[in-house]
Amino acid sequence: MPNLDASLIKERIMSHIKSRGPSMPVQIAKAVNISPLFASAFLSELFGEQKLKMSHMKVGSSSLYHIEGQEPMLENFIEHLNGKEKEAFNLLKKEKVLEDEKQEPAIRVALRSIKDFAHPKQISSQTGEKIIWKYFILPDSEISQNLSKAIPISHVKTEQKAKEQKPEKTIEQAAEKVKETIKEIETAIDIKKEPKPKKKLKIEDLAFCSSVKDCIKAKDIEILSILSEKKKEFIAKVRIDTPLGKQVLLLTAKDKKKATEEDLALALQKAQSEKMPALLMTTGELDKKSSEEFKAWSNLVKFERLKL
Repeated sequence: MPNLDASLIKERIMSHIKSRGPSMPVQIAKAVNISPLFASAFLSELFGEQKLKMSHMKVGSSSLYHIEGQEPMLENFIEHLNGKEKEAFNLLKKEKVLEDEKQEPAIRVALRSIKDFAHPKQISSQTGEKIIWKYFILPDSEISQNLSKAIPISHVKTEQKAKEQKPEKTIEQAAEKVKETIKEIETAIDIKKEPKPKKKLKIEDLAFCSSVKDCIKAKDIEILSILSEKKKEFIAKVRIDTPLGKQVLLLTAKDKKKATEEDLALALQKAQSEKMPALLMTTGELDKKSSEEFKAWSNLVKFERLKL
């Protein structure tokens, strides 16, 4: 695999998705000729930059990455929905709009699960506020035309406006409110269980980090800022001298006998999020697979063994 820079890899990923549509990380990795771990790192960054969107639907354990406007192409993957979700999808696709309260419980649950295809709206009718589900490609302007004539509609609210409305005091909504309150209480209890002040690491626990600092100081590597200090991991922004001048890198140092492909990918992902190259240092060597990956990615990830 030839050396590639990050911007070129991203361009190839975007080009693949533009031409092929929604894709899984493993498909993108194969098309761009990089490992799935490195593909996931770049996809995560593109998603964070809002250049890519990610489906709620899972194909196996993976979401589908796609570009805005490719949402209709997600229909090609509905075989990955479960039985009730498929039933809810087909019903919504046929009817275009469904009244939530008129659906059987299993369908109502399924509609809430297929977020890529079922979009909730609130309507004001003569009988009060109602939740409806619209087929994802149906324009809001056509909702009224597809609703049952038995329901006189005075207003269709967007998701944002719906959130601003006070909840109806129905038995169902009251039950939902109780569930939410219980969740909030449970969350609060869990938070209380966790010690608020973080435990300060003992001097002996910071021995590895101290050794790393001494080691990189001896190599004339300047520490600009320390991002994380753990018992077996040290992360910092550092600056080194190169023939072309000073260069800033994100250092990830680990106390490991064998550095894996995942260690390389994570170091790269962290560095890419900071817009800089990665420097991975470990107390051990790279394993066989990560050694092969490193040869191909040496322009983006630097590796050095720590001799503490």
